[in-house]
Amino acid sequence: MIQLIVRKELTELLRTTKVTWLLLGLAALLGLALYNGYAYSTTRSAFLRESQQTTYKQFISQGDKNPHLGAHFGFYAYKPTADLALVDNGLEDYTGNSFYLEPHQRGVVKFREVSDATGLRSFGFLNVGYFAQFILPLFIFLLTHSIFAKEWENGTIKMVLSTRVSARQLFAGKLLACGLLVGALVAVLTLGALALLLIQHGLAGLGRLLPAYGCYVGGLLLYALLLTVLGVAVSLLARSSALALVVLAGFWLVGVFLVPRLASELARRAHPSITAVEFDDQTFRDKEYGVGNEGTKDYRRALLEQRTLAQYHVKRLEDLPVFYIPITIEYFEETDGHVMDRAYAAIERNEARQNQLVLASAVLSPFLAFRDFSLHLTATDMNTHNDFAQQAEAHRRRVGVVVDAFYQKNTVASNNFWKTVPQFAYAAPDLGWRLANAAAPLAILLGWLVAAGALAALAYRRLWA
Repeated sequence: MIQLIVRKELTELLRTTKVTWLLLGLAALLGLALYNGYAYSTTRSAFLRESQQTTYKQFISQGDKNPHLGAHFGFYAYKPTADLALVDNGLEDYTGNSFYLEPHQRGVVKFREVSDATGLRSFGFLNVGYFAQFILPLFIFLLTHSIFAKEWENGTIKMVLSTRVSARQLFAGKLLACGLLVGALVAVLTLGALALLLIQHGLAGLGRLLPAYGCYVGGLLLYALLLTVLGVAVSLLARSSALALVVLAGFWLVGVFLVPRLASELARRAHPSITAVEFDDQTFRDKEYGVGNEGTKDYRRALLEQRTLAQYHVKRLEDLPVFYIPITIEYFEETDGHVMDRAYAAIERNEARQNQLVLASAVLSPFLAFRDFSLHLTATDMNTHNDFAQQAEAHRRRVGVVVDAFYQKNTVASNNFWKTVPQFAYAAPDLGWRLANAAAPLAILLGWLVAAGALAALAYRRLWA
């Protein structure tokens, strides 16, 4: 009997003009989303790879120079495009992609693509992630809002229940029919993205991406399921197609637009970020005067001189068997680095508090929870960006150590030396790290599924009554 109900509902749904046009519109949007994601990912990946190679080649072929001056020539560390950016580019356009490696100064990730984009980017970038997070829920609600309400409005539900069809069979059949249509759309979406990932990365590369992509698809199925159950439950409770549509559309508007904006504003006010001027003033004072018992810069410089003379068993700097200037450079690079590490760690802690407050608001919006889950699984989130910045800074300091060690005994560096300076390479954290960060939004999604199931159970009781 359930099979008959499913067949009947699918036939009715697919025969209606509005569903036909809805599916055609979705097909066009889905095709555009897949194309945009593929074009963005391939173009950006090639550009960043070429930029990384070009700037490094310029550095290692700069010719004979004083080692320290040559180090100031510098080169860029580029954050490679995330392997799953085709699916969701997340915060990539907003966080920047390049980190300048130069002595004395901690780099800042620069060149945000969104700064060069047109005003249309404020509406979002249509790719697979955007489609799944915002357009798919609207399709589900348009599909499910009348699945039961039309029976109440036409007065046919009592006729159907007076036959051999039970309330359980009717509810399961209609829910399954909606689920099959939604599942078909999710299948087309995920298989289309999978095919493009295969084209982009090849079979070997795809095998490396499959675990993360499989987890993303699992989260997407959970997201689609809870929205489908929610839509069917509201349709049964409302008993009016218009009322059900208003409730579901209002829920979508509030969850997609209102809650994220209110949450971000609340987070900004509850945990205000330090300004650039305050940051510069604070780090300058800490470098010059120290924190706690670190002592002033002059005091630390005197201690360094004493230690260096004792290390080489001489009484004057002029008698050192090595150049003293690179020793001071390396020493203050390290001590100033501790100051900057503390300052940036404080910024990251404040960002984490802001993000936790925004994520807490996802209990009011499953759309926000899935968006956070998607960012973590595709490695386009703020945590991955901070990891890149930390690794780039560590590489900048490694370059300084290599150059200063050479400078202690040499005043001129040729291309043979510059080629010994290591190139920067970044790999995003592994799947375990991503899943650990995605645990909170995943738990919220599961909570929403339980809530949707409870609402469906309540609606089913009314149907049975």
